[in-house]
Amino acid sequence: MAEWLVGADEAGRGSLVGEMIVAVAAVKEECAEELWEMGVKDSKQLTPESRARLYHDLTRMDCVVFSVHPVPPSEIDRRSLTILTEEAIAAAYSRIAGRIEQSTVKRFTVDKYGRPVKLRIYLRKIGYRGPIIVEEKADQNYIEVAAASIIAKHVRDARIRVLSSLYGVKGSGYPSDPRTVEWVKSVIAGGGKPPIIRYSWGTLEGTGLRVKKDKAREEHRITLDDFL
Repeated sequence: MAEWLVGADEAGRGSLVGEMIVAVAAVKEECAEELWEMGVKDSKQLTPESRARLYHDLTRMDCVVFSVHPVPPSEIDRRSLTILTEEAIAAAYSRIAGRIEQSTVKRFTVDKYGRPVKLRIYLRKIGYRGPIIVEEKADQNYIEVAAASIIAKHVRDARIRVLSSLYGVKGSGYPSDPRTVEWVKSVIAGGGKPPIIRYSWGTLEGTGLRVKKDKAREEHRITLDDFL
């Protein structure tokens, strides 16, 4: 029976505009070498054109199954990014868990996103009982995370294009992009408050629209109920 390698990664975690996209990809271990040879690798090392080509190649492969989960700015403004990431990984995995035999999953690898505490509990509730690896630069070292990286980044890029068409967003959506920052500030100066902006980001300091996350933030407490 074929063994599966499952990986998770995100795109847009630090963005000022748009959703964070979390992707989970399951790759049959026997196909891993083929994916490396195709050029699947950390999405940051690829051009948008290469990511688009590889994304469409992955959608046509029987040995790859994936799902994405978007996290909207309103949730990011209100809740812990770490917890939102964990919940999104679990939600995306739950949509593909029925398409693979969970007992054949060799590993579940995640690109490090903070201080994971509840991920194992969330996955256990879905039925996953195998090993979980959380590492920095996992998208460079594990084919399943590289595939998830490409999927998340391609979907995120596509969403930014849609937001550009709908709202006139400029640039990449990140606070390091002067075009994006200029666009956000011009919209706010004109009295606008589109729901696609993350109003808790420090970039909005001084605009009068910056919000602070609830002081009673979610805690990483683990109770007996989590294991039932």
